[in-house]
Amino acid sequence: MPSTPVTQTPVPRAPRPSTTPLTGVRTSVELLLGLSFLVVVSFGGAGAAAGHVSVVAEVAAVVFLVTLTCAVVSWFRPADREPSDR
Repeated sequence: MPSTPVTQTPVPRAPRPSTTPLTGVRTSVELLLGLSFLVVVSFGGAGAAAGHVSVVAEVAAVVFLVTLTCAVVSWFRPADREPSDR
């Protein structure tokens, strides 16, 4: 008995608009991320050239790591909200 081939037609999906506009908090975190990076590099470089440890560079490094974590989480949070294909 011959079988007929089954073809599947793709379901068109409309592009989803971005549901996470830039808020004031998110913008502030991203600006603080860049500023803390510049402070770490400048004070760390000056401390290395002078041969001593800069407390400002250490504090700015901690601020940089915390804001980097917050920024990365906020960038990838919408990916967690995708509906499952069940």
